[in-house]
Amino acid sequence: MWGGREQGQSIVELALILPTLLLLLAVAFDVGRVVLLYGDLVHAAREGAWVASERPWDTAAIQQAVNRALQDAGLNPANATIVIDTGSVGQPVSVRVSYPYKPILPLPWDTITLSAKHTMVRIR
Repeated sequence: MWGGREQGQSIVELALILPTLLLLLAVAFDVGRVVLLYGDLVHAAREGAWVASERPWDTAAIQQAVNRALQDAGLNPANATIVIDTGSVGQPVSVRVSYPYKPILPLPWDTITLSAKHTMVRIR
């Protein structure tokens, strides 16, 4: 009888490899979510910096632009931290947006804070 001793080999190999494959899939999913969130934060910081370059004295409008971009991305603006740094005319203005990220995998840390900063030149 050919292969009689190897009947359970495939099941054993699957049992050994499956946890590793599932872990790799979860890591890939988490990394994808981080990249997506970071892109959303960059966009929100860019929107805030654009408003800050034209109206650096109007912090409410800057925060509103950042919050609108975060809402459009499906994020809760209440969880974001926005730091606005304005200079004089011709000098750079920058907006930094930080947001907490909770990974799917059970890691030693509960959340990771991602941050994006965008700088433009003040025109007014």
